Amino acid sequence: MIFLLQAMVGEVEPGDIDHFSRMRCYEYVVKEFPDQSALLNHLPLSFSRIGPREAMCLAIVSRNYGCACVIIEQNHSGQESNLDLENLLISDESLKIIAKYKKELGVEIINFPKMVYVEKRGQFCPVNQVSSDEMAQYLSEDEFKRRLRKGVSIPSWFTYPKILRELRKIHPSLSKMGFTVFLTGLSGSGKSTIANALTAKLMQIGARAITLLDGDVVRKHLSSELGFSKEHRNINILRIGYVASEITKNGGVAICAPIAPYTVTRRQVRDMIERLGGFVEVYVATPLETCEQRDRKGLYAKARAGLIKEFTGISDPYEVPENPEIKIDTRNCTPNEAADLIVVNLKKMGFIK
Repeated sequence: MIFLLQAMVGEVEPGDIDHFSRMRCYEYVVKEFPDQSALLNHLPLSFSRIGPREAMCLAIVSRNYGCACVIIEQNHSGQESNLDLENLLISDESLKIIAKYKKELGVEIINFPKMVYVEKRGQFCPVNQVSSDEMAQYLSEDEFKRRLRKGVSIPSWFTYPKILRELRKIHPSLSKMGFTVFLTGLSGSGKSTIANALTAKLMQIGARAITLLDGDVVRKHLSSELGFSKEHRNINILRIGYVASEITKNGGVAICAPIAPYTVTRRQVRDMIERLGGFVEVYVATPLETCEQRDRKGLYAKARAGLIKEFTGISDPYEVPENPEIKIDTRNCTPNEAADLIVVNLKKMGFIK
């Protein structure tokens, strides 16, 4: 008998393991089988949350490859258990539909049970065959990712060493992960000065490549055709977010210092980046009066006089961040001290050792 591994490599959700990494992991698995006992097939389907349509497709493809049986994991969400077990792949409804067309499909469907590792036996066993006095071990996906982020060891029984090395590359620990520091605040609050000081400090540490995305510089080189309407400002911030997400995805550090006055847009940027790495929002909470006093370009005066329309803090609102990771009031510290505060917090969060 030959085992056919259907490598379903479709992305389930944004930020999921990429196609090539998934295929490398499958290749490592096949090599663990005895010679000539397993084959690997690339199947471009989503690898979980299989509905009736996907399940039928998998069964038909397997039959066309000459398979006599198809092993599909069932969703056990309705079963009670004292173990932290995740939902598996296929629903009862899908199994019933496949069973209904069993004759037409021409393959036997085997329901693969939930498996846990039993240390006493030194092997994986179906959870319903584990006695209460045996210590069953299981790592949920969330716990596994948490251990990767924290750099905590993964039990040797969980997976093969080569696969673990591959997964560590995909999900590096926080100290190796790319991240974005997103400074937001009113014009004149000190964002750019702090961002420059922070850039120098992180470059001195030297753990990662650092890229500074200053609001004015990005405006000149990336968004020169945009105006200052709410729509155009949002487009500009999203462009900054996209560039920062690419830097973050590739293990670098992006430091952004736009005004970014709107909560919804900041949330979009956070969502864009957090699925690829770390995101640290820094609210530079310098009051409006102080920002106006520092108004070297005379922008606030022009806005007060009505010469500049839709100016944040005067004729257009600044929506204060509700839960920033860091909050700084530059009345109480110098830009250098503010940068030091950010570095201290990055170390506490685990992004810097």
